[in-house]
Amino acid sequence: MSLASKKTAYKPYVPDFLTLCERNYAQLRFLLPGQQAAVSPRIGDSQVIQITEQEGYRIRLLELCKFTTTIRIEHLSQSVAAWLRPQFEVRLYHDARLAEVVACQQIRRFKAVYHYPNTEMMLPDEKRQINLLLRDWLTLCQRQGYRRVETLN
Repeated sequence: MSLASKKTAYKPYVPDFLTLCERNYAQLRFLLPGQQAAVSPRIGDSQVIQITEQEGYRIRLLELCKFTTTIRIEHLSQSVAAWLRPQFEVRLYHDARLAEVVACQQIRRFKAVYHYPNTEMMLPDEKRQINLLLRDWLTLCQRQGYRRVETLN
């Protein structure tokens, strides 16, 4: 067996992942519904971040607890079929100041490491990759987006 064919298994670097989650939390908390309103946010409240006239993202509050908030972020577009539009759920841990993607499309509870190759076709660092996707989305919203409150219960 040659050295080139011998691969080392992926090992997550926890401080790097926590830093990513901390940065996502710091950016995301300003985009949550109810941040600009004088009333307390409620489950079901949402707002839209418009990127262009035709493209935007809805942020909806799914769960509000003392130490956590769960939100759904979904792409809004007239030109893309509903089942193709990205959506993910993010849990914000207010005591630790972390935001973590807990679901993306129809997949929930990501493992820290996947053996590769695998039948689910997950990358070895899939959990990190989807949290990097959240980081990229937050960067897009910060640079190009503007807020529009959609509903208040």
